[in-house]
Amino acid sequence: MLDFIDYLKKENIIENLKQYYKFSFRDNSEEVFLEKIYENLNLLKKNKANEKNGKTVITENLEFDIISSLYEYTLNHKKKKKLGEFYTPISVVNYILDALGYNNLNNIENKKIIDISCGSGSFIIHTVRILIKKYLEIYGKKEISELTTEEAKGIISKVKNNIFGIDINQIACILCQINIHFELFDIMELIRKSDSYYHLPKFNIENNNTLMMDHAEKYDFVVGNPPYLFIRDIPHDQRQIIENRDYKTNEGQYDYYQIFLEIGLRILKPHGILGYIVPDSLLALSNRSIIRKYIYNNTNIKEIYHTGPRFNDPVVSNIILILEKEPHIIERKKNQIILKTIPDQEKTIPQEIIEKWKYKFLIHLNRIDISIIEHLTTNFIRLKDLNKKSEFKFSLSRGVELTKTGKIIYCENCRKYLPIPKNLLKCRECNSPLNKGRTENIIYDTVPEDKLKKKYKLYLYSISRYQKTQYKYIDTSKIGINYKKSNLYEDRIVIRQLSQNNKICATYEKNLSLTSQSFYNLKIKKSPISDFNHFYLLGILNSMLLSYFFIKSFGSYKRLFPRILIEKIKEFPIKVPISDKEKQKAKKIIEIVKIILNNIDEMENLQNKVDVLVFDLYEISETNRKYILNYMNTLNN
Repeated sequence: MLDFIDYLKKENIIENLKQYYKFSFRDNSEEVFLEKIYENLNLLKKNKANEKNGKTVITENLEFDIISSLYEYTLNHKKKKKLGEFYTPISVVNYILDALGYNNLNNIENKKIIDISCGSGSFIIHTVRILIKKYLEIYGKKEISELTTEEAKGIISKVKNNIFGIDINQIACILCQINIHFELFDIMELIRKSDSYYHLPKFNIENNNTLMMDHAEKYDFVVGNPPYLFIRDIPHDQRQIIENRDYKTNEGQYDYYQIFLEIGLRILKPHGILGYIVPDSLLALSNRSIIRKYIYNNTNIKEIYHTGPRFNDPVVSNIILILEKEPHIIERKKNQIILKTIPDQEKTIPQEIIEKWKYKFLIHLNRIDISIIEHLTTNFIRLKDLNKKSEFKFSLSRGVELTKTGKIIYCENCRKYLPIPKNLLKCRECNSPLNKGRTENIIYDTVPEDKLKKKYKLYLYSISRYQKTQYKYIDTSKIGINYKKSNLYEDRIVIRQLSQNNKICATYEKNLSLTSQSFYNLKIKKSPISDFNHFYLLGILNSMLLSYFFIKSFGSYKRLFPRILIEKIKEFPIKVPISDKEKQKAKKIIEIVKIILNNIDEMENLQNKVDVLVFDLYEISETNRKYILNYMNTLNN
């Protein structure tokens, strides 16, 4: 192992790579950088010795990637989060490459593979190892020491010509090159026995912005763990590039990783295969609909594997996607998707069903779930579509944009108030520093005696199902705070973002009372049917059926009931009572809901009656009713 350290020093490998990538350290960072490289190499040496002697291995990851931990060390948590960079576990790398068919059992010797967010080289290193193993088999050799000089040079040439990486971070590219050197060190040493002047080439690890890639170059495999950054966290210059390039998935509230997905698919050859690990928000989140549709219309979805959290930091729940680029629609529709979840459960579904699910990847649905969801989405109008009809009119809005504490801060430059930022104390409008001493309350338990009472409005602070549990008061005089129009805050349904015992939590509020952004205010402004009113709709929203629909349609891949977002409420299937029989059932729901609102102690028994009426209106069979109730009841056990 010390031979490799000597090699790095004597041949000025790191200095040459710094010049190649036009990189220079600040202060004494270079000294620390070099020390960490050598420290990690020595740890690997101890690892090898311990393994050989049957002792405890220090850290398994060093065996895989000698300096990925060093790159982690060079970036503090804040910077890693800003870049969306978190490094890939060995098990994930192995799984993805094997799922692609990139292994020594297949003809990979002339196939090109690229990682477009390669970091220090987790995927690159393993592809090098696999390619070496493949060529040992091709040459009929068991060990590297058995190779001829020309065979050894041939392997290095194949690594250079067939394995590619790109990363925006210069240090990452330097470390990736060093990792490749380490993997090829024994082969290089063998070559130097007959060719003492031989040097390893610079490998195809490009320091560049992936967003600026030329999509003309095509690859057989694309792999990676793309950066996870929501649109608001993507640096402004990167967003400008995304919005000025010809991307198809950069509309609305996109995430960085979906742009990397599009790029990966664009640079694949026809029938090339992509393997990524991405957040499971892709599965059903409304904002990810555009990338799901793009995947559906361009690939055979070979596999979706819901792995759960795969990174220690941050705690993100993940999926592995295996996608084959397929230009023919008939082949895509015939494709069967393999769905895997933890613990080891596996099933297949036809790809064409994704279209019926409005391009949501509802991977946890069984046969009964599929039939119920299809019944609800096919036969009942969505709230957002009902709102498009001239005879109906709804408003649906969040409350006042405040943080959890309700504290606000004054920007002396803008001369406006704003909610206290979560991270840096900087104004979101002018980016100037904020003075912590200008923090104020905006929410009060009672109206302060020494204040003008007229500027204080009732503030609905907390609710439970059918119940308003706590009121406070809000100061409505602070310039810069988005209070919204006051008519949104009276005679409406209030829906909480968080569930209550895994059920949708909503109540009715007649009085004018503002809420925070943790609540949604749903107001029927126009309805041609008297029985289609707030009380009827409240009964529908709080029913077991709608909670079941919600968690199966938008959160079935989560362990917990997910946060309810506005776009999800708009997707709810709504039954409008039309016939006399339906209107009679609606009247009963209204009657029962009014009783519950006035006598919360009777809620459980009365809600059961509401559920029966809702099941009737939505034409749910007895068998499926029992299934739904059993599922919802088991969530709390």
